[in-house]
Amino acid sequence: MSLGAGDLVLRAVPLGPPGSPLPDGAPTLGELERAAALVDAVQRHRFLAGRLALRALVAGLLGVDPYEVRPAYMCLECGVGEHGRPGFVLAHDGAPLGALGRSRRLPIAASMSRAGGWALVAADTSRSERTLVPLDLEIRPGDAEVGRGMGIGVDLVRVADVRGAIPDAALTPAERRRVSAAADPAAEAARLWARKEALLKALGTGLRTDPASVEALGDCRVSDIDARSLKLPEGFVAALARPTL
Repeated sequence: MSLGAGDLVLRAVPLGPPGSPLPDGAPTLGELERAAALVDAVQRHRFLAGRLALRALVAGLLGVDPYEVRPAYMCLECGVGEHGRPGFVLAHDGAPLGALGRSRRLPIAASMSRAGGWALVAADTSRSERTLVPLDLEIRPGDAEVGRGMGIGVDLVRVADVRGAIPDAALTPAERRRVSAAADPAAEAARLWARKEALLKALGTGLRTDPASVEALGDCRVSDIDARSLKLPEGFVAALARPTL
C-alpha cells in the first residue's frame, strides 16, 4: 500500500518468506556479503528485500531502470558506501560503485525501516541534497558535506518486538512521564522511539546521537504515520521526519 503527498511517497512492503521473489533490482556484492553474514535465513531475505524495495521505489519515482540503481549511501564517518543516509546513483554498464567516477547522486531523498516482516520505504523528490557531492576520491570520512543535505527519515516499529526493551535511559524525563501515564506504556514507548529514530535518520546522524538527547514530543519536524492507512497489520507504529528546508 502506498500513500503520496506532493513529492513524498510512503509505501509498506511485505518482505515475504525466504525463497519468495525479491523486488526488482540487483543486490550489490556488499549487500550479498552482509546478508550471507546473517545466520537466520529469514533475516537474510528480509535484509535484501528491504534494500531492493527502497531502490525499486526510487527507480519508479524517477523513471529509471531499478537494475541500474546502485546505493551511494553517505556516512558521517566513512564517506560514500553502503550504509548511512540512503543515496543512489545510476550504474554505467553494470559498473560497481567504486568505478562510477564522478557520477552524481540521483535527485531524491529516501529512507527505509524494517520490522516484523514489513518494510516502510519513503522517497521525496523535493528533498535531494543541497549540494550534489561528486562520488570520487574528494569525499573522505568526516567530510563536512557528507550528510548535510535535507533528508527524510522513517521508522517502523512492531510493538511486540520492543515491549519492555526500550530502556528508560533512552527517553527524556518528559517522555518517561508520558509513557508512565499512557494506557499502553509499551505502545507509547514504541511510538516515541519511532519518532526519535525517524528524526535522527533525517538529520543524517542516526544513533551516533544519544537518543535521550532528542525530545520527540512536540517536534514539528517529525510526525506519526497512521499504520492502518498503509494497510499494515495491527500492532505497528511508524513515524516520518522531514526537517525544514
